[in-house]
Amino acid sequence: MGHFLDVANKVLVYEQKPLTAKEITAIAQKMNWLHSNGKTPSQTMKSKISTDILNKKDSSVFIRTGKAQFALRIWKSITQEYVADRYKKALLDENAVVFPTTSLKRYLPGPGLHPCPLKNSGELLRECRPMLRRLAEADTTVIQLVSVFILRHKNRYLSYKRTKRLPENRLHGSYSVFFGGHLTPEDIMPLYDVFKPEYGKMFLIRELQEEVRLPGLNTTKMVYRGLLYDNSREMSSQHLGIVYDVELNTPEYEIGERGFLMDPKFETLEQMTARIDDFENWSVFIIEMEKDRIKEPEVFSRGHSCD
Repeated sequence: MGHFLDVANKVLVYEQKPLTAKEITAIAQKMNWLHSNGKTPSQTMKSKISTDILNKKDSSVFIRTGKAQFALRIWKSITQEYVADRYKKALLDENAVVFPTTSLKRYLPGPGLHPCPLKNSGELLRECRPMLRRLAEADTTVIQLVSVFILRHKNRYLSYKRTKRLPENRLHGSYSVFFGGHLTPEDIMPLYDVFKPEYGKMFLIRELQEEVRLPGLNTTKMVYRGLLYDNSREMSSQHLGIVYDVELNTPEYEIGERGFLMDPKFETLEQMTARIDDFENWSVFIIEMEKDRIKEPEVFSRGHSCD
């Protein structure tokens, strides 16, 4: 890796905790591990590690955990990755797909998961328009469209913890049992396929792979569940979820947005229910609905397969 990087790795292994570049350098010099004729070895250390992370990305043995603070990537399950504010700002500066709040009652009767196909989906799509996400989040006159993927392998569901990299401050530190995100203007045309699952699988795969990579996704079974709406919280009332079940053939996966999502794991409904307070409100809604689906499967058998 190079002298500075080898030394940084050695110090972090020795200390077993995240350290700043200055701390790494000081410990290395005290232990007589670092040999440098430079006047500012700590700056060199910071530059070397930062460049390694920038160039190698997920292949780097290091992650950034704070301003000028670093840790080993193998600690990622217990150490939150730090991301500069500019990345959060970039997400908020993207355009989202929105439609008028006053039109919501035309497409669903109220809060809940509505499994029936949306017969007037064309009308909804014609009402959609792009809007800067930063403005949409603060505008109660519009509803934002969000994709929602529930990933399940046998009787276990893939959950994860949301990090500070996400722009929604209210969700920081909470767990979720679904993947997905805001639809963008580029998705408006393919969005027709969301309501016609027999044609929409390529769109779904593209959306899902932004957050989690799954082997054999082309043969994975996906079933349209319907529309999810929850007005119990102000922020939730501004989002409408388009929900799909994703039945995985294997428990293998790789998180695609490491800085956004951490502590991923498969859990049963019983395990998630035991720590239900850890989950954000949409996930609580989904967990309770999944329990009802198992009790009364015939009620939920109207979903449309997109094999």
